[in-house]
Amino acid sequence: MGRRIRAAVLAALTIGIAAGCGDSAGTPSAGGAASASPGTTPVAPGPPWYDDVAPATAAAKVGPKGTPCELPITFDLPAKWKAKPVVFNPDFAELIQVGGSTMSCEIDAKPAGNIGFIRVWVVDRGAVIGARKGLEEFVAKYGKLTDVQYRDTKAGPLIATEVTFMEESELTGEAKRGRALVVATRMGTMLLTLSGTDTEEFEAMLPAFQLARQTVSVTR
Repeated sequence: MGRRIRAAVLAALTIGIAAGCGDSAGTPSAGGAASASPGTTPVAPGPPWYDDVAPATAAAKVGPKGTPCELPITFDLPAKWKAKPVVFNPDFAELIQVGGSTMSCEIDAKPAGNIGFIRVWVVDRGAVIGARKGLEEFVAKYGKLTDVQYRDTKAGPLIATEVTFMEESELTGEAKRGRALVVATRMGTMLLTLSGTDTEEFEAMLPAFQLARQTVSVTR
C-alpha cells in the first residue's frame, strides 16, 4: 500500500488506545559511531544524527489530560502541528501495528507546511522484553532499511535509546532518512518516530522532533 494511501487512512483514525505497562530503558548501544552512555552522548553534527539542529519553539503540548492525545508521556510541539489520537481498527492493523508496537497518536506536519508525521507508539510487550528490544523489533518490521544505527541517549530527563536509518520510499523507491526513539515509564514503554516523504522533508521537520525529544517527560 502506498504512503499516500496509508497517510489518508491514518488521518481518518480518531480515537486513542490505551498504553500498557512499562519497563526501563538503558541497555547497551550498538552500531552507531556516536554511541555513548546516556549522560555523555557526544554531539554528532550533520547526518545521521543531526545533533546540531536546534529545537523548534514550543507552542503546544501532547500527552497531558485534556490534550488531543492523552499519553503516559508529554512533550512539546511547534505551532500548527496537529495531533490526533488513533483508532485501533483490526481492518487496518497492518498500518497501526508494527513489530510489536501499536500507534496511539499521529501528529501531522501538513498544517505547518511539511509533509510528514511524528507518531507515538506503545511498545505492547515493553514490560516483558525491555525498551531497547522493543525498538529493535519495531525497526526489524518497519520497512526496507539500511544504515541502521543505535545509540543510548536521554529524552528530556528520561533514559532513551535512539535509532537512525535510511528507508526505501514506497512512493519513489529512493532512500530517505528516518528516526525513532524509545523511553520507558511505569505506565508504558513509548516510541516516537519521525518520517517524511523524503530526506528533505525529514530534515525540515527535525526541529520539531528535537523539541519533542528534549521536552519528553512522564505525564503527571
